Amino acid sequence: MATNLIKSGVRVVGYRRSDTQAFVEAGGVLASSPVQVVEQTDVVLLCLPNEPAASQILEGEGGILNSLSASKTLIETGTYSKDFKLSQAQKVQGKGARYLEAEISGSPPMIAARKASFYVGGDESLFRECEPLLRAITDQCFYLGPLGSAVSMKLIANYLLAIHTLSAAEAMNMGKRAGFDPHLVAKVIQAGAGASAMFGVRAPLMADRRFDPAPGPFVTLEKYLDLGQKMADDLGCATPLFSAAVPYFKRAFDEGVQHEDIAAVLKFLEADSRDQKVGGK
Repeated sequence: MATNLIKSGVRVVGYRRSDTQAFVEAGGVLASSPVQVVEQTDVVLLCLPNEPAASQILEGEGGILNSLSASKTLIETGTYSKDFKLSQAQKVQGKGARYLEAEISGSPPMIAARKASFYVGGDESLFRECEPLLRAITDQCFYLGPLGSAVSMKLIANYLLAIHTLSAAEAMNMGKRAGFDPHLVAKVIQAGAGASAMFGVRAPLMADRRFDPAPGPFVTLEKYLDLGQKMADDLGCATPLFSAAVPYFKRAFDEGVQHEDIAAVLKFLEADSRDQKVGGK
């Protein structure tokens, strides 16, 4: 996201707890703390892995909450529960600052290629004001309604992501056992009616058995599975496919491969397939 902003001519000041070399090499301005980011910018984008991390950056020691004011806009891009988002917004707005949720749907390669989508919730006039900035990251921006709308849509999207990734793995496993080169399966299926965004992203990884480094590891997907299941339960939805898919992704933690890309779900299907002689094409 930062790289796309920089390429669009936006001055980006950033802080990250881990490696910052790629950010600096792309032209980003490295800050020494989250507070320094707020002090040097008008719009602050947060992108953190979970609710404890988001709470720490907002109101923990060295947090940014007390540095926010009426001249600042905070855009939350992380995925958390709806209740957490609403609480977060209330605290930010209590300091006079403005708050927008902008859930981004897409793997890192999709974001880099500007093929991801932003799902946005909050005040519509604030969205229109921030829209050019969001479109500097990706062309697809959808305003969905009040705060909480974006996270709901993101959970629906990742609900399908899990199902589609498992179905892609089923197809790739079947293709190999039918005697086809996995690379051919990935190419041919993506060109036809069985194509999907996740098949296009994950089938080549499956064909190459390239699961690490992971663009989207199991450990990152886990919270979406939990939040998606809770949302489905709260809405009273029947979930036959999702309920079948979740145990395969959870299995990664039992197998110790939670840091591999979710394309590695293929390995579990291979392990569960019957041992038999594979026929010809």
